[in-house]
Amino acid sequence: MFLITAKKILSIILSFIFGFFTYPFSFIPSLNDANFELVGGDFTSESVILNGESQDMYFDTEVSFNENYLVLDSKKTINFEDITHGWYNYYGIAYSTDAYIKGTLTYRCGIVEKSENFFLEPGENKTFYSFIDNMLSGTKANAICSVSFEPLDKETAKIKINGISIYNREIPDEDIFIQTDTYKIGVNLLWGGALSYMEDLNSNVEAVEIDGRIFVDSNAGKRYDSEVINSNVNLINRADTGRLVQQSYYGSFSGQGYENGEYMGNVWDYNPVQGGNQFNENSKIVDVRYDDNSIYIKCQPLDWAKPKECITPSYMEANYVIEENLVRVSCRFVDFSGYVTNPRHQEIPAFYCIEPFNRFVYYGGNQPWTNDTISIEPDLIFWPDAGYPNFVSSENWAGFIGEFDDSFGIGVYVPGETTFLSGVFNRETTSNPDPSVDGTTSYIAVIRSMALQSYTPFEYSYYLTTGDTTEIRENFKTIV
Repeated sequence: MFLITAKKILSIILSFIFGFFTYPFSFIPSLNDANFELVGGDFTSESVILNGESQDMYFDTEVSFNENYLVLDSKKTINFEDITHGWYNYYGIAYSTDAYIKGTLTYRCGIVEKSENFFLEPGENKTFYSFIDNMLSGTKANAICSVSFEPLDKETAKIKINGISIYNREIPDEDIFIQTDTYKIGVNLLWGGALSYMEDLNSNVEAVEIDGRIFVDSNAGKRYDSEVINSNVNLINRADTGRLVQQSYYGSFSGQGYENGEYMGNVWDYNPVQGGNQFNENSKIVDVRYDDNSIYIKCQPLDWAKPKECITPSYMEANYVIEENLVRVSCRFVDFSGYVTNPRHQEIPAFYCIEPFNRFVYYGGNQPWTNDTISIEPDLIFWPDAGYPNFVSSENWAGFIGEFDDSFGIGVYVPGETTFLSGVFNRETTSNPDPSVDGTTSYIAVIRSMALQSYTPFEYSYYLTTGDTTEIRENFKTIV
């Protein structure tokens, strides 16, 4: 034991010396990894494949193996000795398991030891990738101390680690954008990669100011005979972490071990929110991949009513693609908490757009897609004050437009969903030339009543489009 401790101390000292001289070089672009292939190999009680090579390891407790699978009847920890690497901020694990697993990675940043949790889904020959905590702030590690695994949804499980790799990834920008001839869209990584930007590039959308109030429309300068103060209008409200267009889920509890938070004087149940929490603290970005045509993100969301230390044991994924006159977003959510919850109205998604679009439009008739008359609600107020009004749209879409019947606007479509909660916060008071950061907002939640279920992936897609009501409807009709 003394020999192991002495080796560990020597390893930490060498790690600090190595890190002191090499850390600045880890930010040189040419030293960033671009290939994230996971090299696999044998997994035994004494070794695992690390960075493509067999690496000695040991367990603190007695373990058993069954056909190269580690048996998990409790938390089992793989420990490494004397492992000092180049600086890294991203890691991958190739594995097979028959259970939902909670893992813990312990690593060193210089001489500071840190630990963070991760979660694995069951399956054969699966891969998991994750940034380490605070990578957007430049945090990097240069040693792995240990990695542990414990089963979540069953008492005894098995896991085979086919390989572990670490990478020095280029630190992505906080805001990531893609665009076509039709739209420019963007996500904010400090806000869980939620959709924070959408600009129509074809409709000459402009903002004007009249008597201190902001109006937005296609060709607004001409329509209002007023000076244009913004010709690059972001249509998504991004005033705080609770706005955006994002995933948000609710768990309702009956006498089990969850400690409730508090929001606006109300007891608040479990509420993973992609953007972050009520204190404007940010969810963790687990992974992000993007090219000229799409953005993929994976985040570990915060619990809305609780501080950032109470990050939820769940993952949200979203894939953003622009398809001609539509933006398609594919969403996925997996909860690892084990909470048993009651059915609640879920937002799929929560949609916040700019308030100058404050006339709610949808089709409320019983002859969908026949060009029947569209319904307009011109005077909606803050949804809690209005008693959370729901509207039934048999065409599965709704939106907001400006103050005229032929005004420009934005809509959201979710296949198969007909219930839309809607309202406007502080209507007709937008004063910021960039209405996307104004406190006023128009809101839609596409509602489905269901229980949040742990260990059960939930997936859905939504679509966004822009134009006047006829154009919005016709664009969505192409999906049907």
